[in-house]
Amino acid sequence: MDLDWNDLKFLEALSRGGSVAGAARLMSVDASTVSRRLAAIEEAVGARLVLRTGRELQWTPEGRLALATAARIGEQVEALGRSIRASTTGVSGTVRVSCTPATVVRLSAIVAQARERFPELTVELSGQLVHADLAKGEADIAVRGSRPSAPDIVVRRGVDVGWYVVASPAYAAQHGLPRSEEQIHCHAVVLYGTRLRDLDGPRWLEQRSEGSPGVLRLDSPDAAAHAVAAGAGVGILPYPALHGRSDLVRVFDQAVAWAHLWILYHEAQREAARVRAVVDLLVQHFADERHCYSGEPPPPPPAVVGSA
Repeated sequence: MDLDWNDLKFLEALSRGGSVAGAARLMSVDASTVSRRLAAIEEAVGARLVLRTGRELQWTPEGRLALATAARIGEQVEALGRSIRASTTGVSGTVRVSCTPATVVRLSAIVAQARERFPELTVELSGQLVHADLAKGEADIAVRGSRPSAPDIVVRRGVDVGWYVVASPAYAAQHGLPRSEEQIHCHAVVLYGTRLRDLDGPRWLEQRSEGSPGVLRLDSPDAAAHAVAAGAGVGILPYPALHGRSDLVRVFDQAVAWAHLWILYHEAQREAARVRAVVDLLVQHFADERHCYSGEPPPPPPAVVGSA
């Protein structure tokens, strides 16, 4: 017969109540139920736990061991409850955010914001091309350029990202720049490998590069940015990988393709205060820094109307 963990509560009640009748009152059951549960525990462990001498109970060595174990389990269950309540009502602990390599630098701003606003909260950022499995708990939140169809994933809008055709000033000085998309195939190009080539931006350049005199394929926007900056040819980058760099210039002023970054988390995390807090930080970050992702000028500040 297997031990039923729920029966261990009766051992604690016997200890506190001092008798079968006292335990019955504490558990709001009749005395016969307490006796049956005690007998079941003793049968499961194969030892007498309590000796009845008149109205008093005497604990055997095995009984004292069982009582101490029951107390520890009770404390652990209460601690578990407190931890879960704290995770859903208090903003503390660690939140792991998975994002693309091209956005990890921009998103690092929320790490400091989280620390300032919630001293007991830690945000861990991981920039990787491989998608973290939210259902398996590989991350708490993901920022991705593709919207999943899984019903157990909560989806929040993030920000639009522009893809721009770029080159280095040195390449432009030596070879000139394409004046139109029809001239791209006349230039050396930096393209992407199989993992990224089907994204809207990389596909745009891929389709216009047939017959190019030189092709370099790389596996990440970061590597592509370094190659283009070194003069390897004309490339295409999401704006976060281009923002603030003086060693890259836009070939065309406008973005040639657009993507959207989505904020994702698992349905099971919906009530976790720490996750909700970081999602809110991400939403605000994307609203405030939209131009750093789109490549378009930030909106002008609101006009100040002077008093008469």
